[in-house]
Amino acid sequence: MSFPSKKDLWMTIILWLFAVLFIIPPIFFPDVGVWMTPALFDKQWIKIATLSSIGLFLLSFWFNTVYIIADNLLIIRYGPFTKKIKIADIHRVRETRNLFSAPALSMDKLEISYGKFEVIAVSPKDRDEFIRLLANENPAIKWEIKKEN
Repeated sequence: MSFPSKKDLWMTIILWLFAVLFIIPPIFFPDVGVWMTPALFDKQWIKIATLSSIGLFLLSFWFNTVYIIADNLLIIRYGPFTKKIKIADIHRVRETRNLFSAPALSMDKLEISYGKFEVIAVSPKDRDEFIRLLANENPAIKWEIKKEN
């Protein structure tokens, strides 16, 4: 089953702002601002291709952050990157609001401990169903989740 990432407003603004800043100015305003670039970038089409690629790379995180539970695996797609974790290797899931534990587009995260010392955080939109499926696949997982009233 596929779970898209929950997306916070502040993360939406930051990602889209930086993506637009990389894509729009070199195309429509090539001579505005200071372009501190190597001589290789003196050609306008090279600036457009390079900076637009960076902007599109950033947008790939927005459009392609998803968590998939299938075939005893938790598959995490984050932009162009993919991480596969055996659900049997997961030993703890806890709530966290750590800003720096990606791949998640929200501060409302679940931190997943697996293997010996590996940790990753996710922010599924349908958190309850995500937790239910993980618990069904691996009943040995230790849960540190607050119950909502």
